[in-house]
Amino acid sequence: MAIQQSTNGTLTKAHVNLMTDTVIANLPPDALRSVIRSILTTDSGFTSIFEDHARQYLCKTSPVSLGTLFQPDGAKGWHVTPHFVAAQCRIRAMIGSGLAIDSLRHLKQIVDQVKTVCPAEDSSNGYDLVNHITSVDGDIVQALTAVQKSLNQPSGQRELTRGEFEELDDLFRSLVLCRDRWDAEKQEFLFERSLGVIAGVLGKEMESRDEAYSQKDNEHLTYSNGSRTIETFQLGEKALPRLFSGLWQLSSPSWGVAPKSKIFSQFWRFVGQGFTAYDMADHYGDAEILFGKFRAIYSRPDTIFGSTKYCVFQPCTITEKVVQDNVSERCKRLGSDHVDLLQFHWQFYEDQQYIQALRLLEADDRVKMLGLCNFDTKRLEEILEAGIKVVTNQVQFSLIDSRPAMRMGECGGFLAEKWLGKPEPELFSGDITPSQRKYFEMILAWGGWALFQELLQTLKVIATKHDMAVSNVATRWVLDFDYVGAVIVGARMGVSEHGNENLSSYGWRLDDEDQEKINTVLRRSRRSEMFEVIGDCGGEYRTT
Repeated sequence: MAIQQSTNGTLTKAHVNLMTDTVIANLPPDALRSVIRSILTTDSGFTSIFEDHARQYLCKTSPVSLGTLFQPDGAKGWHVTPHFVAAQCRIRAMIGSGLAIDSLRHLKQIVDQVKTVCPAEDSSNGYDLVNHITSVDGDIVQALTAVQKSLNQPSGQRELTRGEFEELDDLFRSLVLCRDRWDAEKQEFLFERSLGVIAGVLGKEMESRDEAYSQKDNEHLTYSNGSRTIETFQLGEKALPRLFSGLWQLSSPSWGVAPKSKIFSQFWRFVGQGFTAYDMADHYGDAEILFGKFRAIYSRPDTIFGSTKYCVFQPCTITEKVVQDNVSERCKRLGSDHVDLLQFHWQFYEDQQYIQALRLLEADDRVKMLGLCNFDTKRLEEILEAGIKVVTNQVQFSLIDSRPAMRMGECGGFLAEKWLGKPEPELFSGDITPSQRKYFEMILAWGGWALFQELLQTLKVIATKHDMAVSNVATRWVLDFDYVGAVIVGARMGVSEHGNENLSSYGWRLDDEDQEKINTVLRRSRRSEMFEVIGDCGGEYRTT
């Protein structure tokens, strides 16, 4: 029997029998993680229990010092120690369980030790060390995003407490000292992203270094779209490419991280190839900030289109001030006096304040175009009947999740040739991203891994016929629906590039034979049942 103290101070009890305890003690760590994830998907109430117990454990075991995180190794240069690995795992668990502000003191300890480290990339350890330090930059950005979101209250955004401000200011000062030290050593400062974000949170003015990433310094980059004609669609007065670059990977180091210099270099290449439209959100880390800073140094900023989101995940009271404050924050982070396209997400359909919020957004001159994100057909019709002009509804749509085709008339990284003939993935192996874990669950609900392999084999046949990649066929299948304006393709900025491959989705269509081959597999799937179980578009994000 286990006796625990609950969050309200009362004692609770539950029995864990010997056999269950044996399972917990003997399952491999990755298997235990998969089991826990499966349990959490069965009842949304389990998530708060899990997070509460995680917080209790992390607070109870919080170390005063993280230990020595970096050590010199002669000619090999500096390397990280096991203490660094343990510290980073702890910090990420803290951020994920709602202890972001508490994680800042640990992050400061890492920055303080980084100050004395100069990673020489020509040393055998240099490349790995740069990657480790850059990953901490991503951790800081994620922690700061979580801190900012914690300020949202039902009545609006609250101010930082004195303690919160001091924690942030201490980290800010450490970052500035680290930058000064590395500048003196003529080393690239690897915390440029997080320093910019924390300065914004604290309202501190920082001298811009963005000109260092200007066109002049990127003339060596070659841009090519392989002579592909960029397909466009009309959105308001804008002719936009039918492939948007999605920047959600900037929300977490789980997708990989890169220093600001590499991110900006990829922006230059992408724009040169014709990828001039970008999808962001208020919770995608520093995506809005990086996009805005890049657009500001681009010679023709009006040719680059930015779509971002206003997401309401917690109950709140909608007022004109609450809505205008959010638009002001979007503009500030984008470095602009307007938002090209603002897509609105509302978590709780039973609270119909979303109509009022949309009316207020529509009336705000700074919102040039208004869209929705993850709204179902019923609410979309309701919004349109209310006379609100929305131009988009961003939803999940792929060969695996074709719910938009059911009534309303994005792919998760598995619809690619590299998964053809492969066994089911281990969800918590180092190569699997959060997006892939999410979409793997969709695959199992859709029809299972074996049927998915049949689908991949079919796509491979079609891809060979058209001299394309499997991912191009999957993207083209979505693009060929006449009510689809654009497909959002994830971009791991500075980490990996598939620009030329993505461009191959343009300029051709699936013929009737191709469609029938695909439909032969789809008819054997459970896609109709998915609609009934998960619900219409956006149902996967809502529990009611």
